[in-house]
Amino acid sequence: MKMSKLILGICLIASLALNVYLIKNQMTSNNKQQKIDLDFKASIGRISGSLDSVTDGNYTGYLTAIEHASKAHALSKYSSYNHETSNITGTTSELIHQFRSLYANQKNLTDKERLLQGFQQLSADPNNRETMDDLLMLLNKQ
Repeated sequence: MKMSKLILGICLIASLALNVYLIKNQMTSNNKQQKIDLDFKASIGRISGSLDSVTDGNYTGYLTAIEHASKAHALSKYSSYNHETSNITGTTSELIHQFRSLYANQKNLTDKERLLQGFQQLSADPNNRETMDDLLMLLNKQ
């Protein structure tokens, strides 16, 4: 009887220790995922600021937009938005391509305000497919 209580006590302590470890591990994983998602959203939002600095004769804003879109593209593979919206990685890749083209051709933005607003909206809700499509359409018109 005493031996079974000892074994039961050891199993109970081991189970408790395992549960504490698993909970701590899950919390760490959730924190990392939240950080990736916040960095992804911030990179999308920073594109807006980069495009705002594009003026006639000063196209360096496209270069910083490329940098932010590249960071968003790298993070998109690991963000939780990649699972919810399967084409987010393709969209960020398309943004990089569009900004390179605009920089190479040294084009001004015709619908600058709509683009800036769109990137701010996309930053707030990266899963908004309609906003993504509108942004790509506006960039294709440039």
